[in-house]
Amino acid sequence: MLALLLFVALTPLPAFTSQENPSTKPPVKACPDWDDAASGGTKKQASGKKKVAPKQKGVCIELAFSPLDIQEYLQSYGREAHWIISSDQLNEDSWTFSLELNREELLRDTLPESGPKGVDWKHGSARVHIDSVLLPDGYARTIIHASFRGFGRNSDQFAVQKEYWDLESSKAFENSLAEALRNHFSRVATKTTPSAPSAP
Repeated sequence: MLALLLFVALTPLPAFTSQENPSTKPPVKACPDWDDAASGGTKKQASGKKKVAPKQKGVCIELAFSPLDIQEYLQSYGREAHWIISSDQLNEDSWTFSLELNREELLRDTLPESGPKGVDWKHGSARVHIDSVLLPDGYARTIIHASFRGFGRNSDQFAVQKEYWDLESSKAFENSLAEALRNHFSRVATKTTPSAPSAP
């Protein structure tokens, strides 16, 4: 009996990796209750009914980091991308700003069917809203939403010429920011994850 007790006391406990630790959680996850977060396009309407543009919901992502960390990274991302911004309002959990777009960026970030035909687009702008909210499970939910205006001239001489046209987002811009957040904070989590203790 004494020998058995000595064997149990001297047997080393198994080493657990970070993946086996129940307190460890993935750095990034999808928003579980977010519908059509990454999809754009116009919903099909029944025949004979007026076509209605869907509400722009933006893109959602949840990160195991503080809202302040998320907002600071996005601001550094904008600086590195040489964004031309104006009318910005920021704090530790939100950032709202206007972003200038050239013609190529405007065409990439908006749906072509959301604007009138025959317009020679010159440039555009986006009003961007980024909000990060800390959830009870420790994740920060970040919602990225952008509304767009296109500037150009309609080639139809009989059409009404406007200063700008409101255009629907293709979600390309919002998804690019969500992907940048995913990649950055996944790398950060990898660097900060402690290595598993080695067995004696």
